Amino acid sequence: MYKKILFGTCLTAYCDHIFNFTLNLVIENNARLWIYHGLGQLDLSEGETIEKIKDGETRMVEAYAERMKNRKFSDYMINVSNGDKVSEMSKLAKNAGIDAIVIGTSTETPLDVGEGSVSNSLGPTAAEIILKAPCPVIVVPPSLLPGLAIG
Repeated sequence: MYKKILFGTCLTAYCDHIFNFTLNLVIENNARLWIYHGLGQLDLSEGETIEKIKDGETRMVEAYAERMKNRKFSDYMINVSNGDKVSEMSKLAKNAGIDAIVIGTSTETPLDVGEGSVSNSLGPTAAEIILKAPCPVIVVPPSLLPGLAIG
């Protein structure tokens, strides 16, 4: 069903679990994966911005490449950008013809911010991408993550 999937990450331990969900989805659908990390608005020189983007790309390879290699998956692209995260992710999804975006509920592990696994809130980026994305958005709830499952 999905041939192109975009995973939005904040490069936290919380996103590691969401990445595992995404990787399973990509493999099950024989899809291509885009991994996106937004740096937000940077008030830096062009050279400093380029350096931050390169650093972000390196961090993403360190975080995810080995797991994909272990699953014999290699059909992926890494994207890091500065600017408004939602606008940049939406633009990438539109330009690449993405079929679905996979994100978590927020950039914080729910228990770290005092929420239970039945929290009713979304982080601002998740709420905004749901409204502005050019394709369906799959939000992985905390209850699907190891250690936070209920029942």
